[in-house]
Formats: sequence, structure tokens, C-alpha cells
Amino acid sequence: MLKKLFGKRDAAGEPSKYTTEDLIVLERWDEAIAVLEARVQSNPNDLHAHLKLAEVYTSAERPQKALERYLFVAESYTDDGFYDKAIALLSKIARLAPGDSTIAGHIRNAQQLKDLEHLRTLALEGLRESQERRRQDSRLSLTESQRLWQALSSTEVVRKLPGEQLRRLFAHSWLLEAETGEVLAERDSRQEVLYLLASGEVEALLDLGDGRPIQLRSFGTGDIFGDRALLEHQPWPATYRACGPSRLFRLDAEGLAEALQGNPDPRQFLDALRSRRHDHDVAAAVRKLVTSSA
Repeated sequence: MLKKLFGKRDAAGEPSKYTTEDLIVLERWDEAIAVLEARVQSNPNDLHAHLKLAEVYTSAERPQKALERYLFVAESYTDDGFYDKAIALLSKIARLAPGDSTIAGHIRNAQQLKDLEHLRTLALEGLRESQERRRQDSRLSLTESQRLWQALSSTEVVRKLPGEQLRRLFAHSWLLEAETGEVLAERDSRQEVLYLLASGEVEALLDLGDGRPIQLRSFGTGDIFGDRALLEHQPWPATYRACGPSRLFRLDAEGLAEALQGNPDPRQFLDALRSRRHDHDVAAAVRKLVTSSA
């Protein structure tokens, strides 16, 4: 009686003398599939059962069904942040289905997410180092740090800088908050400092003396300005002012020297900071306006 109640059961819930492994060894594919399908239906998050079912589908020469199960597991690994496991499984699938061009896209996606997670880890480490080094009184919470990263994660500077360089940028910068209307740099000043805008908006203004400043351009999240002043020792071409509450990473000459010390690729670091050359565009606009108004 106890054996009947607690013994092995098949997909229909009836007592069975065979385990799933027994059915596989005996190559009774249909029965094994029925048992495993019942298992994943009752517990869709049982990835081991999904993998086993994919293997049985493969042995039963049902490749499309196997591919669907393997992809489900690989996508679950990716969603859960197990990128290496996802990439390894997808590479296996690619060998099983060499004609499926979509698998390469899944691999690229998992690799990109893995790389982005690596960048995130090092960027947050750099932000923590900066706050510790500067002994800032108001430390960012983990949630605030994550929001900053989320805002910057898709910007050009993050795409251009590998993880260690990104850590150096944040570690040796000063995170500051600017109020609406706050002037960050005056035209013709020689303040050697560079800004990376993390949130908010900043505008470059030119006053020709009539009391009505002209907006030359505005800057948004991820934009860098001040590279001309810090890296080329040139005066600021215009006045830069916060249009609203903004957060910026401020890199000065001392911080730049620290970021470059022991840097494995200083040229890569500097090239990323001046890649857009926004200040040169502003300077060109200033020269044109000044010439036309003369």
C-alpha cells in the first residue's frame, strides 16, 4: 500500500516502475517526454527539467522542440544575470543548429549585457572611491548611485571607455549639484576643469553687451564640456549655466593627473573625454557671432 502511495509515478500520475532516467536509458522517448513536459508545466521555473527535456527532444530527433527549450533556459539565465552560463549554452545550441542565424544575436545580447554589468560594477566602485577620497558629508545611497549609472549607461562616454577607465573617471571626479541659474564657468576664464553632465541641462551663453545673452547650445545627460579648458589650457569660449537642477561630475587638473597616473592607456582615456569637442563648436559659434556683430 505504501509503495503504491509513495512509489514512482508516470506523467498521468499513475504508479510507474521506471524513473525518467530509466525511460531515457531505455530510449522510450515519448514516455520520457510526457513525464518531463508534465514536470515543466507544473513548475515552469524548473530549468533543470527544461534542459533535460531539451536533451530528450534532441535524442528523439525533434530538433525544433529542443531548440525552443534550450533558448528558454538561455534567456532565463540572461534575465537572471548568469551571462556566462547563457553564453555557454547558446554556443552549444549554435553547434546543434548551425543554420539558425538568430542564435548569434542571442549570444551578442548576452555578451553586451555581461559587458554592461562589468562596466556598472566598476563605475559604482569609482563613485564610491570618489566619495571616500573627498570625504563628502552626504553620501549617495545605493539607489541614487544606481540611478546615476542608469542615466549614463547608454551615453557615448560609457560606450567609449572600458571598465577600468570608467572607474578612474568617476573615482577622480567630484560629484556636485548645481541649482537653476548657477554659473559653472565664465567666458574667458581660465579655470581648468571639465564637466560630465549626469542629469539636468546646461546651456552655453554669449552676451554681446546688450544684456540679452544668446544661447549657443544646450547640453544633456552624458555630454562633456570643458575639455578645451582642461586638456588644451584654453579659456572658456562662453558662459556655461545650469538651466535647472543638475548633477555633474567635475574633473579638475589634479583629478586628471591622478586618473592618468599608472593608467594602462592614457590616450584612450583622453580621447574619450574630447571625442565630441563640444567646446570647439561653441568657440566657432562665438567667433562667427562676434565677427558679424563687429
